[in-house]
Amino acid sequence: MSVAPYVCAFRGSRDHYQTPLALAEGGLLDRLITDAYGTPAIRAAAAHLSGASIDTLAARYQPGIPDDRVECLWSVSMREQVRNAVGVSQNRTWLDYDHYYSDAAAARARESRANLLLYSPYAWEAFVATYAHAPKRVLFQYHPHPDTERRWLETDAARFPGDAPVQCELDARPAADHLLRRERDVWQHADLIICSSHFTVRSLTEAGCPAEQCVVVPYGVDAITAAPATRRDGFRALFVGTGSRRKGLRHLLLAWQQAALPARSRLTIVSRALDPGLERLISETRGVELIKGAKPATLSRLYAESSLFVLPSLAEGFGLVYLEALAYGCPVLGTVNTCLPDLGTEADGVFLTPVADPEALASNLERLSTRLVDDDGIRDAARATAARYPWSAFRQSLRDALQNA
Repeated sequence: MSVAPYVCAFRGSRDHYQTPLALAEGGLLDRLITDAYGTPAIRAAAAHLSGASIDTLAARYQPGIPDDRVECLWSVSMREQVRNAVGVSQNRTWLDYDHYYSDAAAARARESRANLLLYSPYAWEAFVATYAHAPKRVLFQYHPHPDTERRWLETDAARFPGDAPVQCELDARPAADHLLRRERDVWQHADLIICSSHFTVRSLTEAGCPAEQCVVVPYGVDAITAAPATRRDGFRALFVGTGSRRKGLRHLLLAWQQAALPARSRLTIVSRALDPGLERLISETRGVELIKGAKPATLSRLYAESSLFVLPSLAEGFGLVYLEALAYGCPVLGTVNTCLPDLGTEADGVFLTPVADPEALASNLERLSTRLVDDDGIRDAARATAARYPWSAFRQSLRDALQNA
């Protein structure tokens, strides 16, 4: 018995297009609906023109996805760019315009009598729509449930008001009830919910979702040819990510100030965007270097030079950067509100610290500052951990989940 194909919808190059690629490999992709994509015309233009914009656009491309299965909502994307240019917050624009992707998915499913596999911000309208056929509704919940995320952010803001205003994180959760409902309640209309971590499942069950409605499909990482490991002059820690409250950068800086670390210990922060006040906090913290964005070659070098990758997030649906760090042979430190408990133990180069606890984080930094320096064995274990999670396994597990639903 043949299985009806799926319409998949999301903005940007979400998960490196691995979900629609998984569908395409299994003959299950009806249509990928997205914003801007490296169409044949754009790829041809990029071969003859230079410029960051066209290069970025041409890179939004996955060879395994047939070009005729991709539908770009160019007009929506252009309107989003205009709003951003006149100062409307990106989060607000996303919330106002996410429904266009869901509406387009519903229209396509009606036309082709396809099923739906939609990422959580783009599912509501399509899931609650009526159809002449009975499409299977599969939700990809890639962020924790919004109530869980909000609770952690608000609790943290009350305990650590400091320099990182929580509203920067919460302006994507406005008071308008119909916008709140889209992501908060969409799981109630799903036949199957795919999550990339057990933490995300836990956030859904706390909201009332039956655990048996969810299946965990861990993300993957491409094979990485890492720069040769270098002998590190003391303890070197690395943070790569947005400088926001949710990512825990303020906690990391406070912990670094408190920790009794060996002389010449260094923390390198790679971040293009920082919450207000964090750049000042960085400048006041001894042994910290800020890099506002880094090219892949620079990141490869930083991973090779670093004893430890640290990202103490309050709430993370998965955290692909943990797998990327492990693939470079760099041990990782993060909280239980991430994918890390799923990936391995300390023997695998995976270290845990309590959520929103700078004192405990400082203690862990002290412990690891002596344990990890020039430990080639733990770096080999980190690489082996990442090798257990290739993207090919993610794609096969995704197809298996759809087949068993």
